[in-house]
Amino acid sequence: MEESIADYFNDRALFITGGTGFMGKVLIEKLLRSCPGINKIYILMRPSKQGNLNERIQHITSLSMFNRLRSERPGDIEKKLYPIEGDMKKLGLGISTEDRKLLTDNVSVIFHAAASVRFNDPLNEAILINTRGTREVVKLAKELKNISVFVHVSTTYCNCYRKIVEETIYPAPFDWRHAIYTAENADFKTMNILTEKYLEPFPNSYVFAKNLTEQLLKDECKNIPTVIFRPSIVIASVEEPVPGWMDTFYGPVGLILGIGKGVVRCVITRGDIRPDYMPVDISIKGMIVAAWKKGHLDSDKLTISVYNSSSGNKSITMNELVNMGMKYCYKYPFTQSIWVPTIMFTTDKTCFYVNTIIKQFIPAVVIDLWTRFTNKKSWYLVKLQRKIFQAALALSHFTAKNWIFINNNFLELIKYIPPTDKKDFDFNFENIKPEEYFCNAILGGHQYLLKTDLSMLPAVAAQQKKLDCWVMVFPSLSSSLHPRIRGSHTNFMSKFPPSRGPNNFLHFSLAEIRRCHFESASSPWRFPL
Repeated sequence: MEESIADYFNDRALFITGGTGFMGKVLIEKLLRSCPGINKIYILMRPSKQGNLNERIQHITSLSMFNRLRSERPGDIEKKLYPIEGDMKKLGLGISTEDRKLLTDNVSVIFHAAASVRFNDPLNEAILINTRGTREVVKLAKELKNISVFVHVSTTYCNCYRKIVEETIYPAPFDWRHAIYTAENADFKTMNILTEKYLEPFPNSYVFAKNLTEQLLKDECKNIPTVIFRPSIVIASVEEPVPGWMDTFYGPVGLILGIGKGVVRCVITRGDIRPDYMPVDISIKGMIVAAWKKGHLDSDKLTISVYNSSSGNKSITMNELVNMGMKYCYKYPFTQSIWVPTIMFTTDKTCFYVNTIIKQFIPAVVIDLWTRFTNKKSWYLVKLQRKIFQAALALSHFTAKNWIFINNNFLELIKYIPPTDKKDFDFNFENIKPEEYFCNAILGGHQYLLKTDLSMLPAVAAQQKKLDCWVMVFPSLSSSLHPRIRGSHTNFMSKFPPSRGPNNFLHFSLAEIRRCHFESASSPWRFPL
């Protein structure tokens, strides 16, 4: 009889790195809720001044995303989660001898999701955490007495120098052993000199280190049942643990929130670009199914399985994304917005620099000075704008290009899910409606990121009207700008005629705002379609 996914995890102890991150929290919640037979989940956690490890687990699991788990399986969090003090940056993961023995004697499944995802990390930091850190997890896996499967969370963009990325391990352009040796021994000045040479053809240290890591796994995991799981851009949940859950401003929902708050008004991209997004709960289900298949079904357990967790033809263009986002920015308006929602697309760096200064930095300076002189609490908008600017530049390589991620292996996993597990682990996303999804995601952004009381949204309409009145005082600047500065403007509503396009961008935005009208408390804004 075929063993179900939930049964496969019965009485098993799991070791999870990155359990305090975005995907890690969803993975833990899903495993505990849908695999009740799990014996223990050990979580690697760095020591912190914010409290001991048990207090940190209590803080993390007090989040609303764990409410369903606490309701359906009371007591499981306290009984089954066990923190292991350690650090991905240290040799041996910084795990004590006693804890290491605890893991090697009991653990049979490893989910390695820890990584530094900062694009601007110094090269040696990215290599030590993402590449050498993975080597140390592999060493631990080799010591386990009953290893069943080792799952490494990578990224579809680790091979971003290729236009088409298949579900295979490509040869690394650099030797991972030499990279680790250099990161361990070179001084800061030497690493700065070597960085440009090392990174070519990669845009940043993160994807470079993740690419090296896959080659490391190919060389070091020949006797370990291994899965390389590559999510694309991970975004808010579809329905689990709750619709629209997220804890990061990165990604498309963060962009829409920034537009809605008036702090993001210029982006390096094109309207026809199709970024590949994957809801976090879809990806987590696929990851668990991949672990079960490798550990239970696969006859060839020692061949590494690679899965591109990508949305493929379900991706939408930037124009379509912002169309939907703007609609719900007005339907669910934002508190304390500093400007009406408008956005400009460009791939011209000069255009981006100038418009960012005019439309984002200067208003931020004015507002910060005003709040300081009026003795009100400062919003520190200049610091926020600096972060937004740096993030936009770091992401520009990915927001201005298209890739094709072949996801046949990932989709094939759905066919292997036993009928008894379909309810809990079926991750077929063909029937997901993008507009409904982004509506829930924006509401989730209100609740989980901005901490907005949703019952107050109708009252925010008055503030939006005030902002509209202020904006109408100022004439459009775009028609007076040099062609290079204004020439790359792209309307956020691409379905309108070109005559209402680049040269009339601000007027266009206001015209659509004026057509919106306040309806009722249950439906505060209506956006014309």
